[in-house]
Amino acid sequence: MTLEPKLISFLKSKGILKDDEAKQLLENFKGDEWEILQFLVRRGTIPAKKAGRYWGDAHEVAYVELKKTLFQESLVKDVPVEFARENKVIPLYEMARVVTVATADPANKEVLKLLEKILNRQVSPVFSMPEEIIDAIEVQYQTSESLSDSMLEIADNPIFNQTGQITAEQLRKEAQDETIVSLGRGMLLLGVKERASDIHIDPEENRVRVRYRIDGVLQDRMEMEKSLHPPVISWMKIQAELDITERRKPQDGRIKLQLNQKSIDYRFSTVPTIYGEKAVLRVLGQMESQEVPDIDEIGFSKSNYLKVKKCAEHPNGIFFVTGPTGSGKSTTLFSVLKHLNSPEVNIMTIEDPVEYRLPGINQIQVNKDIGLDFALSLRAFLRQDPDVILVGEIRDLETAKIASEAALTGHVVLATMHTNSAMQVVTRLIEMGVESYLIAPAMIGAISQRLVRRICLKCIEKYRPTPEQMFRNFIDGGKTKIYFHRGKGCQECAQTGYRGRMAIHEIFVMNPELRALISLGANVLDIETAARKTGFKSIRYDGIKKVIRGLTSIEEIERVAAVDED
Repeated sequence: MTLEPKLISFLKSKGILKDDEAKQLLENFKGDEWEILQFLVRRGTIPAKKAGRYWGDAHEVAYVELKKTLFQESLVKDVPVEFARENKVIPLYEMARVVTVATADPANKEVLKLLEKILNRQVSPVFSMPEEIIDAIEVQYQTSESLSDSMLEIADNPIFNQTGQITAEQLRKEAQDETIVSLGRGMLLLGVKERASDIHIDPEENRVRVRYRIDGVLQDRMEMEKSLHPPVISWMKIQAELDITERRKPQDGRIKLQLNQKSIDYRFSTVPTIYGEKAVLRVLGQMESQEVPDIDEIGFSKSNYLKVKKCAEHPNGIFFVTGPTGSGKSTTLFSVLKHLNSPEVNIMTIEDPVEYRLPGINQIQVNKDIGLDFALSLRAFLRQDPDVILVGEIRDLETAKIASEAALTGHVVLATMHTNSAMQVVTRLIEMGVESYLIAPAMIGAISQRLVRRICLKCIEKYRPTPEQMFRNFIDGGKTKIYFHRGKGCQECAQTGYRGRMAIHEIFVMNPELRALISLGANVLDIETAARKTGFKSIRYDGIKKVIRGLTSIEEIERVAAVDED
């Protein structure tokens, strides 16, 4: 008697397949359970997100979704890329001399034995989808050292060392050279691997610097030969569908880098400088694959968490999140949306760009080419029976007025704005032309936030702050014995002492006294004084608390938050 494939038995036990259907699938696909799984995903019987877990559960092996796991770089370096590609394996991390390895075929004992010889350690296999492994290999094997070596080899090619005026056809030919394509892709993928938010290509007199903004700070990663600068920029322009012959004017576009299973979006911008075109790429699309955190996972202090929860559950009004570009405003807003999201609530958003995908809500992307802006969308939303509206950014009077009026007519409106503090939202709205009598009743409250780097947990140490630091940050001059924390620097954090980022916040919630002051046209200092009497604490106060808890360093707080009187 032929044994039934494990996947088929599992799907039948879950009620996903019936006996007759399972028998038909086995006949059609000649017993190939992997092909059956792919077919069931294509047909919609099994959600694509659950396919890997179903396969792992059926074969009694843990499933790991690679886009949500960490990779130990030193282990990846130990396994030759050719071996990884050929066998669809990639090492993840080591614990107690045992290396967890993602593989598309955990039952292949021969490959696992070879891996143990290569790593000189015991390996523990987990299952990952083959497409995920292929994408992970392409990203994780990128290093600044390997790209620098490639640049030196490519620079010796005579095709990139031509003198005189280069024609558009020559430039296009250079940009489409296989080595340039590989180099360009490698630079973009390295940004994904290193969690960079931006990639800067800076031409100088005798060199081209390539820098990556990691955890909010620009870091040099490699230098490019001047001869490679034009073809690399041209390749990027071709990907962004821009004019490669135009070097005298700024240009903007989008690059979609296609991998095996997914694509990664980059916002591409060039400006002419005296030494050539400077290019900056903003890495987009990574948040789309991330789960939206809950409000209690954002990193709010207990008091701030309670304030945000209170504002989120308000039946109507407008709530603002403020801060500079890249300060995590979207993450905070979507955590609030996730808290509010339920089948009974109609949530609509207008964004530029759409960064997170959240099931159950209606999201619209701004499209300036057809006149679809925030104001037009907001007016249309009000005819769509909304309960909650998210406005990606309030930039002008028209949008601000429509949002305020929507808040006064029974809707909850969430919005972002660029101000330096939570209190300045009020003065910014007044500067736009919104009447104070409209702001006061419409507004629920506001958050201002900044991102600071987290101290690396592998090399964290505590120390006694200097007397100067104590007097600068504490009213009593630091008579209480406390400790600050810092990272010494290690391989895990590339000797920076930091890994990852977190937010620090200040939050104010409207009350009758504040509404009265705003209605009377009080200035921001009067509003802030009144707010402090009811428990308002500044963003620096929140930061110092997180320094004492060992989450970040005092240097990070000094970098993003000014000294105040708390």
